[in-house]
Amino acid sequence: MNAIRRQFFFSYGAIGSVAPLMSVFLWKEAGFGLLQIGFATALANVPMLLSPALMTLLADRNVDSRRILAGAFLVSCTVMLLMHEIDVLWVRLTLFLFHGLAFVAMLPLQDGFFFSYAESRRHLGENVDPYPSVRVWGTIGFIIPSLILYFLLRNGGPISQTLLCGFGFGLASLINTFTLPEVRRAPESSDDNPATRRSIPTAEAFRRLLSPKARFLCLGLALGYMATLSYNAFIAVYYGKVIGIPSQYIGLVINLGVVVEVLCTLWMPKLQSVLRLKGIMVVGLCGMVTRMILVAAYPTVWTAVFTQLVHGMEVLALYIAPVMFLDRLAGDRFRNSIQGVFTMTVGGFSRISGALVAG
Repeated sequence: MNAIRRQFFFSYGAIGSVAPLMSVFLWKEAGFGLLQIGFATALANVPMLLSPALMTLLADRNVDSRRILAGAFLVSCTVMLLMHEIDVLWVRLTLFLFHGLAFVAMLPLQDGFFFSYAESRRHLGENVDPYPSVRVWGTIGFIIPSLILYFLLRNGGPISQTLLCGFGFGLASLINTFTLPEVRRAPESSDDNPATRRSIPTAEAFRRLLSPKARFLCLGLALGYMATLSYNAFIAVYYGKVIGIPSQYIGLVINLGVVVEVLCTLWMPKLQSVLRLKGIMVVGLCGMVTRMILVAAYPTVWTAVFTQLVHGMEVLALYIAPVMFLDRLAGDRFRNSIQGVFTMTVGGFSRISGALVAG
């Protein structure tokens, strides 16, 4: 499991390098207006309509997930390096699209890889660490870049340094893919009829998401993703332009919430025993609504800091509990695909809509 923990750490480190200050980078260094930032954010999420489902389908079709991840990180690293070096607006927009094409597929593929590996270990009678105890390393990885970038930006350094930081973590992720364990697939059940064995994993996953067990959850999460994308796409600009927080401190303020996220993720098994997954999602979404109302009504530094306290439950509600619920719905034939199809159908459309509406 250590290699999988490192994979989560490095991959979320790459996200934590770029995501918190990307809107500030587009605003200050690329000269984007709010509408253009919304368009660029939507553009980065367009690949969600294809690449997650495609890459997870390949994984379920016995293409080695480790090599798919390596290829995606190679593309992402190349794009971040080129975005840092090329100061041309249309080129940066195009590169931003390719960055999304590679990166949006990594997270559902990593989740699918973990659950497939865990299931293969269970078939052998071994104990497996729960998902939150592994996923928490991604949260820790997300925090580290803010500390690095504080020192890089505190003397007025260019915000494009975020891209170099992301490149470093992406390169570490690429190298780490070659240390990931092999996933041995469970043998097909003799109860499976030939039609089931011939069906496409993506189609099976899609049918499962439309089942009565999942359809209303997917609808609610789609609205939640629209809201959080609208918030996250512009919150860094809001902190800088409206509240007046200096650029070098924005990442630190945002990552106060990520520290809370670490604690919530570690406590999730206990929370789950009390609230269950459904209760965790309800509490987290209520916290998200409260946070947005307070930041809009009272735009002060203290409000920005105080509202980070609900960030942990929000992440559990939108990004950890749903992944665990999806794995409960999945069969061995489409354990990767259900993560990718969910990211495509629920995550992709809602995030694009949220970014465009917010812009």
